[in-house]
Amino acid sequence: MDYQTYPPHPDLESLIRCYWTLEVPAAKDVQRQRIVPDGTIEMAFILGDDIKRYTSEEEFIIQPRSMVLGQIIDPFYIEPTGTVNTFAIRFYPYGFANFVSVSLKDLAKVETPIEMLFGEEVAKKLEQDIIQATDTKQRIAIIECFLQSKLNEQVMVSNIVTNIVRETIDTLLATKGGASINDILEGNLSKEDSLKECS
Repeated sequence: MDYQTYPPHPDLESLIRCYWTLEVPAAKDVQRQRIVPDGTIEMAFILGDDIKRYTSEEEFIIQPRSMVLGQIIDPFYIEPTGTVNTFAIRFYPYGFANFVSVSLKDLAKVETPIEMLFGEEVAKKLEQDIIQATDTKQRIAIIECFLQSKLNEQVMVSNIVTNIVRETIDTLLATKGGASINDILEGNLSKEDSLKECS
């Protein structure tokens, strides 16, 4: 078994605890592994063979090849079906909230395919880039570029919302409440109308 951890870029270290890889050759005598809750959220890419997660003593699901595993409360068991080769990002719980718009409660205790969080096209490209990367260093560079772009998107959305709120308030003040919110948001209120309503 070869388990390695890697630190995140300083710009992301407040959001990400570490990156990790796990490589285990296929074995004839495969045993279930107990996963204990640690309070983190993980995005994982299964690069080797499928991995089972047991939902009961005998029943199991096959984990998605690229997924986010939300916070877990109870221990559970997994079992590899062959060679294990996994690349993953371990987020602080509050850290992962910066990259998605869904509630973290909706992610708890389940594996969520990344296409459900980032869209099919984006997820497929990210997954292919990770698979085709030549080594862990390149995978870290790919995921950090992806996460930085997600942070930038969040900042842009926040700035747009701030600007809309500011312009709406300014227009309401300028028209002494005479303009409707719908007109302001749809951009139907011309400067001439604003001056007319002010006078």
